[in-house]
Amino acid sequence: GNLRDAEELFARVLHREPKNRHALSNLALVLNEQGRHGEAREVSSRLERLEPNPPFFNFERGLAALRQGDFAVARDMFAKEVDRDAGYHEFHYWLAVAYLNLGQTDKAREQLAIAIANSTVRKDLDLYSAKLARLKSTTVH
Repeated sequence: GNLRDAEELFARVLHREPKNRHALSNLALVLNEQGRHGEAREVSSRLERLEPNPPFFNFERGLAALRQGDFAVARDMFAKEVDRDAGYHEFHYWLAVAYLNLGQTDKAREQLAIAIANSTVRKDLDLYSAKLARLKSTTVH
């Protein structure tokens, strides 16, 4: 709730790290809360130049492409998210789904294995493991 101190803190971080996305995002929020909308827009513009496509932008596009049955576009969008954050298990899972729908079962298996390796929650690990086992049992090697 102490907006002035928060603003000062984020300004200090940005003085040392001018491209710190978290500090820029938080500073924009603080400025907006203070009613300084013009300054907030300037900070947001700086952030957009650093990160024209925010996290999960291509992921959302990939999910939309899957719903529309455009599996090649879905694959490409999920692959972009994997390139941006290779450690996030869900991106690999959905890339596997796209590959499976394209008939590329070997690549689907590879992505599921990566999703399993990167899972941080037991529920996800169990889900991906079951899907990989099912995929292995229904495909010819």
